Amino acid sequence: MKILLIQPPIRDFYRTSARTQPIGLAYLAASLRKHGHEVEILDCQIEKKKSIPLPPELSYLRDYYPFDDRSPFKLYSAFYHFGIGREEIRQRIESSEADVFGISSSFTPYHGEALEIARLIKDWDRRKIVVMGGSHVSGDPAGILRSPYVDYAVLGEGEIRFPLLLERIEKRGVEGIREIDGTGYRENGEIKITPLQSFVQDLDSLPYPARDLLDLDRYRIKKKRLTMLITSRGCPHRCTYCSARLVMGNAFRTRSPEAIVEEMKDCRERFGIQVFDIEDDNFTFDRKRGKDLIKLIVGTFGEGNLELSAMNGVSFASMDGELLGLMKKAGFHTINLSFVSTDVLTKERMRRPKAMIEFDQILEGTGHVGLHVIAYGIFGMPGQTLEEMIDTLIYLMEKRVLIGPSIYYPVSGTPLFEQCKREGLLPIHPSQWRSSAFPIETNEFRRIDLVTLFRLARVINFIKGKMDKKELEEGITWRELSHILKEKVKAEAEDEDQVEAKAEFEGKDKGRVNSDTPCAMRYAPCDISWKDLLLLLFNERGFFSLKKEVDGRMVAIKEKSSKRVLDYFFEKAWDHPILKSHHDS
Repeated sequence: MKILLIQPPIRDFYRTSARTQPIGLAYLAASLRKHGHEVEILDCQIEKKKSIPLPPELSYLRDYYPFDDRSPFKLYSAFYHFGIGREEIRQRIESSEADVFGISSSFTPYHGEALEIARLIKDWDRRKIVVMGGSHVSGDPAGILRSPYVDYAVLGEGEIRFPLLLERIEKRGVEGIREIDGTGYRENGEIKITPLQSFVQDLDSLPYPARDLLDLDRYRIKKKRLTMLITSRGCPHRCTYCSARLVMGNAFRTRSPEAIVEEMKDCRERFGIQVFDIEDDNFTFDRKRGKDLIKLIVGTFGEGNLELSAMNGVSFASMDGELLGLMKKAGFHTINLSFVSTDVLTKERMRRPKAMIEFDQILEGTGHVGLHVIAYGIFGMPGQTLEEMIDTLIYLMEKRVLIGPSIYYPVSGTPLFEQCKREGLLPIHPSQWRSSAFPIETNEFRRIDLVTLFRLARVINFIKGKMDKKELEEGITWRELSHILKEKVKAEAEDEDQVEAKAEFEGKDKGRVNSDTPCAMRYAPCDISWKDLLLLLFNERGFFSLKKEVDGRMVAIKEKSSKRVLDYFFEKAWDHPILKSHHDS
């Protein structure tokens, strides 16, 4: 059979382009070719992007995202369609001459785009077979099959299940499909789902992903060709918010280090790959196995000849100093650590590792070997308190890390999703179930609280990037930073003969901006620096966007923010260092 595998476009405020490579479809394509099928991959998430109006269900976000903001602390500039347009997709579908279309739907808020493609196919030719898979499908297969444009759903891993499904369709029809676990179909108009039970046990038996079907020039980081690498599958942790187990299961299954290195050699020789992003669910779960693999990578390719990352994140609970040193030698420059929260009860509810001491030790180890760290805290989960989230932000503020503020979003099929349903916390429209939409509000926190926390994290990261060597070594408190900035702004104002205009930044004319409602402040037509905006944050307890008027004047607009978040943050953080040295961490 001739098969076209499709990664749909997405619509959102942002996209991490380095992580759009459809490695799952490449694995699936390789397996289908092994079974004698002719396969192509259509990745609709190409580098094209087009600004589009906010959909009606997201219109409330206009209050939080001033699109014309020119400040360095801005959040998002526009809402985009990332990828090729509807008409081009339709033309590619019709010219493919495929018998079967496999569509990936990996993220619930984007499943509407996947269903749009299914509709294009069926509107063109209802005889074509449409199969859908991905983590969203694994979490809500019945919901997907309620669409008249989808014929079959594949749950979990597709390398064995999808070829078997096609074989049964050709030879035995629905009767044969009943015997395949992890499959959704219709029988006499009724939706049937066979429970997901089996997973690929011998990962080394799978063929390499069909990277030759991808335009690898489109997947780059710092102009270097990148590919994703999967060295293990499954995660034994049962985090209540995570969908990994829905697709890959809880059993931790690994590839042999030798097989992984051979694939890396193939990627370098055939495709000129320079960067490998390890996309495992829990790469460091088995510490010894991780060390053995990294040692073999270093022994094969040498030090400094590769660039490695694990953008999906790694668990600090299974790391140690030796592993960190090996990762640095192998080509890691940055590690992404999943931290979640400082609150022990939250970690217990989420079934996460709880040891704070281990996290501090790992951070100290990253400093010794020269690794940068992005630490991800989750904000906005049911059961969290506002104070807990702010405490987590302050804790990470003091560490030598960039803060990755992950706003919780509900994922179909997870325990926390079911809790949100029971408690009436889910927004009505699935398009709102995305991090950038701040989907969950509870009695403990509101959307404006989360937006304010998100902005604070952005400001903290910006300040860390601006600190000089002495400040990095000795640490600096918010109080000290406020004093330093006032002196710098005052000196700049005197140099530019703008004392009167700049005086307002020092709080000498607060009457114009002391309201929580948005308001404008006009300044002389000189540059308003990040230092000025920080002083406004200090003095006015609010965030300001910068907008340019027709006459060239900059307008500082006070945006909506949570007074209780800012008051609590500054009360608790005022004498805390924005960053402490590793020796103090």
